[in-house]
Amino acid sequence: MEMRVGILGRGAHGYQSAKEMSRHFEVNLAVLPENLPEVIETIEELQSLVESGNLRNVLRSNILICYASHPDVSLLLAENCSSELLIITGERGKTGSAKQIGRVAEKRGVKVLMPEICCVVRSVEGFEWFFERYGKPEFEFSIREGRIEKAEVRRCAFCGATKFVARKLAEERARVEDAPRLAGLYTQLYPCLATRGIEGGIHLAAEMHRMAAERALKKLRGF
Repeated sequence: MEMRVGILGRGAHGYQSAKEMSRHFEVNLAVLPENLPEVIETIEELQSLVESGNLRNVLRSNILICYASHPDVSLLLAENCSSELLIITGERGKTGSAKQIGRVAEKRGVKVLMPEICCVVRSVEGFEWFFERYGKPEFEFSIREGRIEKAEVRRCAFCGATKFVARKLAEERARVEDAPRLAGLYTQLYPCLATRGIEGGIHLAAEMHRMAAERALKKLRGF
């Protein structure tokens, strides 16, 4: 049986993940407008706000990923989805109370993750079919004459940033000693939708890819 991934996007958020994940899974995408009411009280009201896609199909997915960054939306998903795992990603303080959402979801048999960015998500027992492909980034490098000759992605960030980084490292034939730093830089060049600014989540995304490059190099003899 093909596993289904549901994505509830907002504005520009969600499209990249849907495109990337559709390579491996059946993906249902519904997108909300960038500007949402401050208060959304019912699932029917949420459905009326959807600009594209079908919210009902998203709610029925095995894994549901929410990019809405709205506390009421997070809670409504926990109350109404039939998913086995609900991943609510976004800046802390904008996605709702983790305790409240977790309590509601637990009563309904739904597991919840609330990471600020997708690059930090580790595997969850029972969902290896998904997390062996997506979550905390993982590379595998081939080295020739001190440079990256080939960069493969063993696990990709939800949005596809890891594949972009790998492609850039190989195209530029990055020097081994520069690869971790460049991995972080290229992550920030990708149209990642993590928050920007001095304390934005984009810096954590860059750090996760830098560390992934370091881990890949350490696996190679002599590094």
